[in-house]
Amino acid sequence: MGETGKTNVLLTGPTSYLGRRLMLQLLDRRDIRLRTLVVDRRSLGEAAGAVPEVVEGNLLDVEVLRKAAEGIDVAYFPVRFLGTDPEFDRQRKIFARMYRDACIQAGVRRIVFLGVLTREHAEDESVNAMIEIGEILSACPDRIQTIWLRAGFIVGSGSMLFEVLKNLTQKMPFLPTPRWMETRVSVIGARDIKEYLVQAIDLPPGRSVEVEIGLEPRSIREMLAATARVMGLSRVFIPLPVTARRLSPAVLMLLTPFPTRLASMFIHMLATAGKTHGAISREGARRHFPGISPAPFEVAVARAIEAIEQEEVISRWTDSIARVTRTDAEEEISRSVFRDVREENFGGIAPERIFRAVKSIGGEHGWFTYNLLWQIRGLIDKLFGGYGTSVGRRAESDLRVGDVLDVWKVIDLKESRRLLLEAQMKVGGKAWLEFRIEGNTLVQTAYHFPKGLMGRLYWYSMVPFHAFIFRDMIRSIIRQAGGGG
Repeated sequence: MGETGKTNVLLTGPTSYLGRRLMLQLLDRRDIRLRTLVVDRRSLGEAAGAVPEVVEGNLLDVEVLRKAAEGIDVAYFPVRFLGTDPEFDRQRKIFARMYRDACIQAGVRRIVFLGVLTREHAEDESVNAMIEIGEILSACPDRIQTIWLRAGFIVGSGSMLFEVLKNLTQKMPFLPTPRWMETRVSVIGARDIKEYLVQAIDLPPGRSVEVEIGLEPRSIREMLAATARVMGLSRVFIPLPVTARRLSPAVLMLLTPFPTRLASMFIHMLATAGKTHGAISREGARRHFPGISPAPFEVAVARAIEAIEQEEVISRWTDSIARVTRTDAEEEISRSVFRDVREENFGGIAPERIFRAVKSIGGEHGWFTYNLLWQIRGLIDKLFGGYGTSVGRRAESDLRVGDVLDVWKVIDLKESRRLLLEAQMKVGGKAWLEFRIEGNTLVQTAYHFPKGLMGRLYWYSMVPFHAFIFRDMIRSIIRQAGGGG
């Protein structure tokens, strides 16, 4: 306990899908003093002003970790970030050792880690990495206590599993169900898993513990049927006598916001979870968390749908993907080779209204006159392994640093002054789209940093389209802000 009688808590990675929700929950507790560790404090959005202390810097810097852990009672290891390459998993394991050692040296009494239900090492490297991280964090039980929570897939607004279930249910009146959809996996509602994480602070000191949490396993087909019932939809399921492991990622790529690689990883993780774990052992959860009773699957789905309808989606799976930092983006933009600059005077329209129109682009609102071309460009990107425009927005009326906006990611946002987006599609290098308000002028700039000859050819091939797409965009923003549609 700190001098104020409060528990000093370190939340590392507060911008992930679960991390952001956990941060808001911890801020509501008056008996806790929260410190967050982030690469870029801008990614905290409006919450940055509410967090008592923010440590900012490179998470692989020993001095940054030392500063973050100093005076802390309970530390949360980054809560479930996503990566699709081996280097990401390798760095996570390196970071786990550095994090554990920094906590031990600072006298932290407890690390809380959310892992996977799977105990045995499997073919899936991401699952193996999660298991190894848990083993690393809990390797010194005589020096620091570890609360290792094991959970399956999360059901909540914006979660990967929920978006798969929602998209397939909405878009497919007839649902073919290959064999992989019969894989039985455990799930847990986002609200419940957040409650377990919060209450882990209050567990008594002592030995390290591992606790399995969640609902009894059920198949993806059963989840789809339950989701359809909650949504009031009638769906016909057509069992297929094949696994369709190669075709299924392509189907998910077309029907969900996932690129092909992430769709493949998702199916592989489902298969791994189904093979290596049976029923949930509820004894540990009942003993250590007697006040928590996980909500049934249908309730978790209904809560997720309600959050979407009320535009109260706190976070999304895209928040857990490794992101570019604003500093790196600024340095790269300064070296950009190609630029398309448009300027329009908006006269007597309030800058706040102009910026509100800027922030409304994309998602269901679309991209003005040439929205169809953006959709085609997004489809082409998806076919080549990118994200495409189907990712949409977290919320139609809200935008913050870190959000994915169709084929873009928000890198910087200064209210009524600047919005900087980085392209998530394949562009033969890197590309950005910037909106700035300077006096009564809106400045719209497209930047491109090409990679090799193909990158330059890409820019030149797009120049004819830029001529009318970008001109229409800046004028449409001003027209919309002025009430002209």
